[in-house]
Amino acid sequence: MPSMTRHLDVFARFPSRLSRAAWSVLALTFIACAGCEMGPERGGVTVTSQATTMVAVSLATDDTTIVVGREPFLSSVALSGAINETVSFRFTMRVATGPISNARFDVEPFKSPTMRVDSDAVRVYRMHTVSTGPFPGWHLRSISPKAREAEPWDVLVPVEAPRGGLPTTLVPGDTYRFWVDVAIPKGAFEGSYSSSLVLTSGESRIGAIDLHLTVWPFILPDQIEVPLVAELDHRVLFRHHVRHRGRPVTFVTDDWRQSPERRKLDRVLQLTLRQLQRHRVTPILSRLTPAVTIDGRGTVSVDWEAYDEVVGPCLNGRAFSNRVPVPLWPIPVQAVLSSPQPHAWLASQERSGLLRQYLSECADHFREKGWLDRAYTTVPGAAVFDSESIGVLRDFVEVVHAADRGLPIVSRLWPQDMAPYGWTNYGWTDFSEGIDIWMPPAQFYDPAQMASERVAGKRTWLSVDRPPYSGSAAVFAPPSFTKILTWQGEELGAQAIFLGVINRWPLSEVEVSPSQCVESDPNVLLYPGGAFGLTEPVPSVRLKYLRQSAESAAYRMLLRDHGLEHVASTVSRALAPYAGTDAYRTHFADARPIGFSRDQAHFDLARQIMADELIKKVQIRQGTLATNDFRSTATWRRFVPATSKMRLTVDGVRLRLIGPRTQWEAEAECTMTLVNGTRLPVGGTVAFPGPLDPVWSTYETDAVVGLIRPNRSRRIMLVAQLGALPTAPSGVFSLPVEFTTDKGDALRADARVALITAVPFDGSVRIDGDLSDWPPGLANVASDFRLITHPAAPQQRDARGRPKWATTAFVRRDSEYLYIAINCEYDGGIEQAGSRRNQVEYDDLIPVGEEMVEVLIDPLNAGTRSPADLYHIVVKPSGSYLCEKGIRFNPPCGLRFPWPVDIVVSAQALKDRWNVEMRIPLESFDVDEAEHTIWGFNVTRFDVVRQEFSTWSGASGNAYDPLSLGNLYLP
Repeated sequence: MPSMTRHLDVFARFPSRLSRAAWSVLALTFIACAGCEMGPERGGVTVTSQATTMVAVSLATDDTTIVVGREPFLSSVALSGAINETVSFRFTMRVATGPISNARFDVEPFKSPTMRVDSDAVRVYRMHTVSTGPFPGWHLRSISPKAREAEPWDVLVPVEAPRGGLPTTLVPGDTYRFWVDVAIPKGAFEGSYSSSLVLTSGESRIGAIDLHLTVWPFILPDQIEVPLVAELDHRVLFRHHVRHRGRPVTFVTDDWRQSPERRKLDRVLQLTLRQLQRHRVTPILSRLTPAVTIDGRGTVSVDWEAYDEVVGPCLNGRAFSNRVPVPLWPIPVQAVLSSPQPHAWLASQERSGLLRQYLSECADHFREKGWLDRAYTTVPGAAVFDSESIGVLRDFVEVVHAADRGLPIVSRLWPQDMAPYGWTNYGWTDFSEGIDIWMPPAQFYDPAQMASERVAGKRTWLSVDRPPYSGSAAVFAPPSFTKILTWQGEELGAQAIFLGVINRWPLSEVEVSPSQCVESDPNVLLYPGGAFGLTEPVPSVRLKYLRQSAESAAYRMLLRDHGLEHVASTVSRALAPYAGTDAYRTHFADARPIGFSRDQAHFDLARQIMADELIKKVQIRQGTLATNDFRSTATWRRFVPATSKMRLTVDGVRLRLIGPRTQWEAEAECTMTLVNGTRLPVGGTVAFPGPLDPVWSTYETDAVVGLIRPNRSRRIMLVAQLGALPTAPSGVFSLPVEFTTDKGDALRADARVALITAVPFDGSVRIDGDLSDWPPGLANVASDFRLITHPAAPQQRDARGRPKWATTAFVRRDSEYLYIAINCEYDGGIEQAGSRRNQVEYDDLIPVGEEMVEVLIDPLNAGTRSPADLYHIVVKPSGSYLCEKGIRFNPPCGLRFPWPVDIVVSAQALKDRWNVEMRIPLESFDVDEAEHTIWGFNVTRFDVVRQEFSTWSGASGNAYDPLSLGNLYLP
């Protein structure tokens, strides 16, 4: 890792002051007019810009469209970056007239008045889409349907590839999208460079993109303090890129020295390792194993020769062009413990004895090679806290310690008790004594606990999880979700960030497509090159975003090296205010809205701020610092307000009758959460701003909110009174709330009050799924469902959208039963496979996999936060249903019991809708109806076709929080 002295020496190499162009270039800019006609001097070619200016040079998320016609086109791109940084842009090219044959991109060298950078610094890729399939629960909770990409542009194929690159003939009417990397080499000097990306057809010049590059006067280090670690499965890599006699190459052992395809195997492995390291990702071969033999006396012998030929160059740096060795490497034990029942394997005295011998051999060999300080062993099994996992951990620790106490042990489990966080019957046991490194999923990474573990001499690594607990590198993740990872890792105090296996591709005998790879594992970061006629994998766009995340970490590292820690920490906390267990709301499964910045412009502002501060450092050393640094000040003034905001969300409004039953009067308890996303403590008052609807007879004027610390939240309750029973066509009306800071700034939101009445009737209802016998109603109708998605801008009123297809629920009652009918519109084609199962699968508190509706009832109306208080009914279009008290989540959250209710359920699927009817005995709720005449009530629907989860109450993020229910009045 470069030292501070070296960086200062690098600064000293550049005595000249930054040019005016260096100060003016803030972003990637295509010099083109949106939808304008260029004059004859430009060849009469139309150049259309979708986004003429992007705030972030390395975000490369917006395209400029170049329309290729009969005359040459000309466009221009301005880039700026540090030495040893890669900056990127992307563009779309559309052919307007006539085919273009023999098409080719040529890159001219970058030139400045004093220096030249070879054209091989530029890599051009053609972009392709992949089909993602069903979205995970976190995506449905966090991203609105309008922002979802079912086919994101994620595959990057070199333009020179035989297939999928730049076509030999560009077809009129077709559109081609490209990604361009410009790597600023270490040998470059400060200054302005020019180049061109030229499109030719044979000997003819079709057009060019002029590239203007400003190089800043500092160099980014090769390594960062918190490495991004990726596991590469070398056997899967070989299988998809090397064939012998027409079949994929496979091995019994990891020794391919005698293989006739050895050169190809070595080459694809080397190129893949270099590709990952070039993207600032640390590659490790976690499944590579030396040859092991056991003689008749039970003695273990290890042949390290083939293993060392592969691993040695990685650990001494010779495998990589920059000669930087990997900072971490696994002891090769994973393949040895690949048994589907590791607990039974370790419990065997004979097998555990052999493993002890093997691990002792590993420790001796790594110590002899000087690799032991970077080595670690990982406890087998997934991050699941149960008796079997604890048994495996204890047995493994015992074996490793018996082999060699110098072998560090990594646990995917976590050291803290989860019972206080809502994990039912957790059964916590303290097993931290034998663990050297904690590497839990981000959902269970507790920053305070991990800080204590580091004080105790442990190391803490972060396993990438999902939002809001961490960012994500999955194909479903928008760019900012991947870019945030190093920011979060540092804020959590992690010393390494593990991405998991990045090439878990299908084991097929034939070439597989990128979409098949994503279907196999959405976390793949590389795609097999065979589909494009290549013998090495191609990168994903997300791998580029990971590189940008790592480069931002390198910026922060330079800031800390040069006494600018306050800049790094200020920017970091603004972009990544919370993650890990700090993202819990009520319990471990109930997540807060995403805390990190979603706006990619914020990442570029952060990069520009960090660059400006480093440039100032150079100028101070040179005595050339400008007295009025307007641009730097302006960037700070844009960044701070954009990333520092208060957020007000309404958690729920619960009604309770007060006074005698003969006179309808109720209290409305409105529960809200205030989140202070600013850099300073904030206090103020919360109130119902007047004038209110006449239905509200009296209300509390305000509630004083004490100072809330930065990145902390406060729950507030206001109580209003209803003097009469209100009605609305949808069963929903609004109650405005407002937070006013001590400085007078106001933040408003609409509290959604959901209330319907179970209208009494005399007679009978046939439970057959046919709703034609339900009379028209007003007070007993629940509609206007809202998506569960957390608001992207919670401070805006009515921020969440409606689902595509309407859902309407009706309620009635008689002296013995509660009747519920639900009408679900759709466009036909509901998948019925497996829908007769009376089971539900949940992913991040979202029911997934099948079309369904749910009824949630809290007759005590206690407003607690545990799903254990809910009566839960699930019905599918087939009529299959489930009744329970509490909800079956995995891991468990709150107690759950079967509910032996004498319920009658019927469903009917029609051409454009499906209906549900149910009759529930009132006595099955085991409450005194005379005392509890307003129940907590909600209806949810999961539309499997459109991947939309909506609720009548308008719950935000978690429909199974009793506080978020609507209200059912039983007169």
